[in-house]
Amino acid sequence: MSAHNPSVETPAQQIKRLERELADERDRNLILNTMIDIYDKDYGVNLRKKSVTTVSGNSGKTDK
Repeated sequence: MSAHNPSVETPAQQIKRLERELADERDRNLILNTMIDIYDKDYGVNLRKKSVTTVSGNSGKTDK
């Protein structure tokens, strides 16, 4: 019962839990980046570039 309550975890248990959570997030990040790469390749767009320019380029936006 104490394994589910972070306040009673030993430091070693906390480290193991955090390492598992970090590994899970790395896997999630890899999956999402792979999905974006596939989308970019299949549809000929660059989602990463588009999202950056959308956020940073709003003040001087020019349309062609």
